Amino acid sequence: MLAEGKPETMGRRLAFNGVWGNLGVAFSTIVAAGLANLLGWQAAFYIPGLISFAIGVIWLVFKSKHTKSVLIENSQHIKSPKRNPDWLIIFKIIACSSIIIGFMFNAVIVSLPKLLDNRLNTIGENVNLIGYLAFGIYIFAACAQLTVGHLIDRFRVKPIFITISILLSCSMVLVIFSTDIFLIISISCMMALVYATLPISDTLLARNIPQHLRSRIFALIYIISFSASALAVPTIAILHLRDGFTTLFITLSILAFVLALIITKLPVK
Repeated sequence: MLAEGKPETMGRRLAFNGVWGNLGVAFSTIVAAGLANLLGWQAAFYIPGLISFAIGVIWLVFKSKHTKSVLIENSQHIKSPKRNPDWLIIFKIIACSSIIIGFMFNAVIVSLPKLLDNRLNTIGENVNLIGYLAFGIYIFAACAQLTVGHLIDRFRVKPIFITISILLSCSMVLVIFSTDIFLIISISCMMALVYATLPISDTLLARNIPQHLRSRIFALIYIISFSASALAVPTIAILHLRDGFTTLFITLSILAFVLALIITKLPVK
């Protein structure tokens, strides 16, 4: 739906939409900690689950008929779009990059609270304080998407994407050697760069994929990304037993550099 507006503002629209999704990630840290302290750890699962179920039911009741009529009306007016001859190449590159981005995104999200707990000597084992700190980092990182959305609407996407990937690789190396306040700074930069990759991929797809294939292509990309992200949790568990977070972030840094190499294969225009 967001891809149907003006092409020159597509990056900002997708970035703004992404901010709301990532605000949910941010609030989950303090909400989960609060529910666990008040009602037990089970409440951190069943209360959000019930709320999500209720929202889904409300959406089905009030929007299904309207959505169906709009889709039928739109399908009757869709003309054969002017295709970008490079769209298939772009799709393959984004599909490959989504494997890396999906894995990195979930890996840093899952490992962040434990990383803060291990490396911040001044906090100790204060679960609430760690939750609030993670919340602040997620908020900062989510807002970085707005800046990237504005940039990709004004400048070429390829050099921006490559630069972000290289900086992301460097920031993950800094996380390995940082503690206390320097850890907070390096993690904040790393999270902002991870989040910044999300609207870029979506914008590239929305601008170049033929309209009649767009929904299926997006669905396929999300399947690829979510499948890769599922591997992050067992990988963290295995590598953390080895040497804490060192090997994990070395691996993530290498993946970010590989991502930059993949992006170099994007068409020039």
